[in-house]
Amino acid sequence: MRKTQLLSICVFSLFLFELALTVSSGTNRTVLASETASSQDDRLVRGVIRDANGEPVIGASVIESGTSNGVVTDVDGKFSLTAPQGAKMVVSCLGYSDAAFTVDKRERYDIRLMESSEFLDEVVVVGMNNRQTRRSITGAVSTIQTKELVQSPVANISNALAGKLPGLITVQSSGEPGADASSLYVRGLGTYGTSAPLVVIDGLPRNKADFDMLDPNEIESITILKDASSSSLYGIQGANGVIVVSTRRGGGNEAPKISFTIQQALQQPIRLPETMSSYEQALYNRAIDYNDGQPERYTDEVLEIIKNGSDPYQYPNTDWFDVVLKNHSWQQQYNINISGSLGKNNRVNYFISGSYMNQGTLLNHTDEFTANYGVKPKYDRWNFRSNLDVQATKRLNIRIDMAGRLETRVGPSESFTHVFNIITSRLPGSQSIYNPDGTLAAGSALEIPYQNNPYGVITRSGYYNRGSNVMYGTISAKYDFDFITEGLSAQAYFSFENTNSLQRVWRQDFEQFWYRGTDAVTGEPVYQDYTTNGRLQASTFSSVERYTYYDLRLNYDRDFGRHSVHAQLLGNRTLKNLYSSEYMYAYQGLSARAAYNFAQRWFAEFNLGYNGSENFPKGRRYGVFPSFSAGWVISDEPWLHSPDWLKIFKIRGSYGTVGNDQIGGNRFLYISEFGPGGALGSIFPNGYYFGTTNGGTSAAGGHNETRVGNAYVTWEKAYKTNAGFDLSLFEGNVLNLTVDYFHERRDNILTAAGSVPDYVGITNIAPRNSGKVVNQGVEGEIRFFKSFSKDFSIFSNLQMTWAKNKVLENDQPAPAYDYQDLRGYEIGYALGYKSIGFFESQEDIDNSPAQKFGPVIPGDIKYQDTNGDNVIDPSDRVPIKCFSVPTLTGGLSLGFNLHGFDFSMLFSGAMGGTARLWSYPSSVINLRRWTKENKDALLPVAHTTANNNVVSDQNLMKTDYLKLRNIELGYTFPTAWMKKIHVTAARIYVNAQNVAVWDKMWLKDRDPESAGSGTLPYPLQRVFNMGLRFELQ
Repeated sequence: MRKTQLLSICVFSLFLFELALTVSSGTNRTVLASETASSQDDRLVRGVIRDANGEPVIGASVIESGTSNGVVTDVDGKFSLTAPQGAKMVVSCLGYSDAAFTVDKRERYDIRLMESSEFLDEVVVVGMNNRQTRRSITGAVSTIQTKELVQSPVANISNALAGKLPGLITVQSSGEPGADASSLYVRGLGTYGTSAPLVVIDGLPRNKADFDMLDPNEIESITILKDASSSSLYGIQGANGVIVVSTRRGGGNEAPKISFTIQQALQQPIRLPETMSSYEQALYNRAIDYNDGQPERYTDEVLEIIKNGSDPYQYPNTDWFDVVLKNHSWQQQYNINISGSLGKNNRVNYFISGSYMNQGTLLNHTDEFTANYGVKPKYDRWNFRSNLDVQATKRLNIRIDMAGRLETRVGPSESFTHVFNIITSRLPGSQSIYNPDGTLAAGSALEIPYQNNPYGVITRSGYYNRGSNVMYGTISAKYDFDFITEGLSAQAYFSFENTNSLQRVWRQDFEQFWYRGTDAVTGEPVYQDYTTNGRLQASTFSSVERYTYYDLRLNYDRDFGRHSVHAQLLGNRTLKNLYSSEYMYAYQGLSARAAYNFAQRWFAEFNLGYNGSENFPKGRRYGVFPSFSAGWVISDEPWLHSPDWLKIFKIRGSYGTVGNDQIGGNRFLYISEFGPGGALGSIFPNGYYFGTTNGGTSAAGGHNETRVGNAYVTWEKAYKTNAGFDLSLFEGNVLNLTVDYFHERRDNILTAAGSVPDYVGITNIAPRNSGKVVNQGVEGEIRFFKSFSKDFSIFSNLQMTWAKNKVLENDQPAPAYDYQDLRGYEIGYALGYKSIGFFESQEDIDNSPAQKFGPVIPGDIKYQDTNGDNVIDPSDRVPIKCFSVPTLTGGLSLGFNLHGFDFSMLFSGAMGGTARLWSYPSSVINLRRWTKENKDALLPVAHTTANNNVVSDQNLMKTDYLKLRNIELGYTFPTAWMKKIHVTAARIYVNAQNVAVWDKMWLKDRDPESAGSGTLPYPLQRVFNMGLRFELQ
């Protein structure tokens, strides 16, 4: 089925390709003829774009100023197009300063682009697919390009961003294949509601999964829009920031350019728990029995058997992590992309990409799993993309994009989460893998069987197969109205996305026996049946998600001498049907943007969004979201007389409002809901009776109000302020510095109605827009680049983000004690008990405030009596932070290029996060418990009591870390060598991800980045990768 769909995609793309070829060849003979008649001054403009070292620049844009007439350079840096005599041509490329030339009578143009190491003259894709140089940007943005993305051998593109962009915080909580995406936070947390940023791909909003699953070889750049000026065009969807992705496009080279990438990687867990031996576990359990006053389960005789291992079936010593998991798995990635141009004057430009990615799992014994079910645990993904640009006429430009992916996830019938839950809860003495007769074991002399054998769970319990097919496409047309006035154009977009998912799970019971030893009379082994083999039983779930988007844009872009004006008016509408059984989501609105600059020195920009969502009641669905920003390149002022070492100094600032309509998955909160029920004691157990049913033989049950609607529900609103500066120093812009201060006040956060008293008599009240949060911080980036010669250069990049929030209002009922008020604390604080150590003795217990959570003995946790009433109860709880999102993050990258070799390494770190973790029964950390001999302990005494399980800061630990996130060594073969074997370019490289981690967690059973959950997640992976990339033409 999926192969058929993939073939259909390819056939459809070829159809579009052929259609475009027809347009380019057919219209060239008709439309162009008329154009030539009316435009006798048009000339064929040909040339080559090179860098400062004379090397060709691939993918540079050569565009006639004020029009959409343009091409992209080929692999040799060459370009060819027609343009009028005297036209101004602008040459731009990511990472280089813009260049310009005027069309004259020359037959060939040789243009040099200078690297823009200070990045003020880099071209950046900003809101609504507009492109600007950094010099003209007045908001706060951060950008990463393809070269940096492909250095990380990750299956999920979100994991390639860690430590690379100021203002972006990434938190990866799982390493499960196909489910290992990082959560992304732009400038930390500004709300305790939904905090996910909006994802925009090629100018159109998409699901985050579409971003996560992109192949990095498809991407030209990723830009993070952080302040109101940058994101207000997206209105009620832009409050949490916007991630803008631009995919690659073809052009410039008539002959197809074919690029191949081949990668093979080994994955291994960064960390796995260390467990106690069965003997250590027995001593620990014996201490629990003694402290609990229970009968002794572990006699001296039993302890001796366990210690010497003389009876491994009834007294086993099984390390279930070794049984269930292997120490590595494999990952492979393959990509091919083709780009080029067709038709006269390269009127059709195309980029086509296809890739395959496979991740193995850490599950052991996959040979038996495959023999039983004919499938192998894995994650497979096929990606496809076709971007087509057609210059249909001199004024009409058509863009047709098509992309999709096919995903397959296969694993044991019980989820990976369940697998990790059972191996962390299973004791080494609970059961062996097999019985003496080779059957699967259940239980032992130490444990009555009550859970399935973990070996059987991963090999004989069935399997799941979860497949999803995603297809999305865009068609747009842009028409230049320069015959009305220069710089005027209109553009229309239509986009769709369909996601079809089919999840099937086959489950079955498998045979297990409890070995009871040998019969005292016959000496024969005794087995008790626990479960028997069952047949596979299937369950199926399917879903369909649909999305359509369309907009109409009116653009104006014109220069008047030293004055430049850019304006855009846009109207759009989005319809989303997320689930088959759910009502559609609808967004629509208008947005406007106006930008002005004088002499590339003074810049001003105004944005206005008027957007609405059907999630709110009539009269409250629409909102106005304005923003204003300005910038000033002070160093270009003639009166400044700046020193030679000061190359660029620019200040900028912005203020505006943006919105957020994501309210925790709740919909139509303004509607009151009614349902059956409403019991009124024994007299009316089903609520009030209304009439009769069944011909009058029985009373009809009543209804009650299951949710009281909130007629005033509306969007969150964020008021954002940003101030920053950009600085470039020394000849060649060797050192560049960017610093931003930001402040955000978020109002109308949807909050559970906690302050409505019970005596009002209303229950199930819909959430209210009563929350307020302020978030502020500083971010900065320092870039250093020094080229000593054509063959030797060094670079480094240091970036940092500090963001701290404070809850101002949270609809919390007025607390009895001021110290329990959570207002004024960060998001993530909750009430809990303050641990002040362990009870030293019975005398210490007797002389301390009474703790009545459960029995207390020496070594149990001792809590602070906050209010001094000599009793530990809920009034003694204080705010405690338990939140894994850090407040300070940063990254440092270093590298060099030398005679074809390139080397880079990236360190990243985080501070300010915490996690509450509990040691599981078999964890080796239990050996560091409190005893009379070890009172300086990490954990309380071995004792079963609720006293040690209340919410407190006892199990809190800081998740601060420093990681060697990435390291890479590559070699680019000399072009002269490659041409001998008809290869345009080739590079071989080795790299690694998550190489090393340093932290202060005392329970080192997982990576600190994934410590946000008390349960053990699928471990994050360390990846060692080898790759080869080469191009043909």
